[in-house]
Amino acid sequence: MSPLFQQNKVYVGSSAASAAYLGSVLLFTATPAVSAQLQMVINTEADTASNTAFNVRSKDTALFDIDWGDGNVETAQNSNLLLHTYSSPGVYTVTITSDSGFIPYNNDRAADARQVINVSWPTSVDFPFGTELLKAWHGCRNMTSFDLVDTSSVESLSNTWNNCSSLTSFPLIDTSSVTSFFKAWYKCESLTSFPLIDVSSASTLNTSWNFCSQLATFPLIDTSSISGFNLSWSACSALTSFPLIDTSSATYFTSTWKGCTSLTTFPANMFDTTGTLTSTAFSNAFTNCALSAQSIENILTSLDTNGQSNVSLNLNGGTNAPRASWSAAANTAYGNLIGKGWSISYN
Repeated sequence: MSPLFQQNKVYVGSSAASAAYLGSVLLFTATPAVSAQLQMVINTEADTASNTAFNVRSKDTALFDIDWGDGNVETAQNSNLLLHTYSSPGVYTVTITSDSGFIPYNNDRAADARQVINVSWPTSVDFPFGTELLKAWHGCRNMTSFDLVDTSSVESLSNTWNNCSSLTSFPLIDTSSVTSFFKAWYKCESLTSFPLIDVSSASTLNTSWNFCSQLATFPLIDTSSISGFNLSWSACSALTSFPLIDTSSATYFTSTWKGCTSLTTFPANMFDTTGTLTSTAFSNAFTNCALSAQSIENILTSLDTNGQSNVSLNLNGGTNAPRASWSAAANTAYGNLIGKGWSISYN
């Protein structure tokens, strides 16, 4: 005899969906829970060291399921590493399902990081990153796209996309909780523009966009909380101008725009009000740029207005306007700064 009440379960990822029957009559079905998923398109031939092997790494041990995209599915139990070998080289879509614990951690492992060409999030459930994405996609130099994802809980983006040199654009992610942007986009050499991200929780932007050599424009982000700009835009050689950012909390700009070889236009009044400057605050700040005589006037007169003493400043190298071309206002400001104990180098 058939039971009067029967419950059947089917499993989708790690979540169960159910249907209840009275005899043969369907009473209800429960909508299956949707789990958070991270999807990566990989090309196993992108790395010459191994054209069939790919490893998935989590920063911490976690429970997660992996669909390797070749018909093989497995579960990692309290693990931070799963290794897989494909029967033949090619392009595969790897799907990771996890409700907690899994944090991507490529960490510049060349044999694996170089195989990643796309990262996306196929479900509507926010991926549970926790508070940091340290080195998550570091070294994914063949990754051409990165989809928008909820990062509102993330506090550290240190080295997250370091050396993702094929990324041409970047989404406007939520960075309102981020306190560390150290080398976040270092050597993202194909980025041509950048979104208006929130850096209000951070105190420094050291090396954040260093060597973004194709970055032609940069937005007017709110930098009122930032005290340090060491190497922030150094070697951004496609930048021709720079916005009037808020430097009211800043204490150093060491090598900030060094090697911005196309940077000709720099705004007036940028440094009228800053924090207490260190003695090397502007060391190599504008070395090897292409500053016009007007831009040099803007910089010098602003620093003169600032009123601080005994600081070093580099305006030499590259095609920066030579002193012979400076305006009377620039020369007056230069003389005032020298009288305040500044050390200034120039072409």
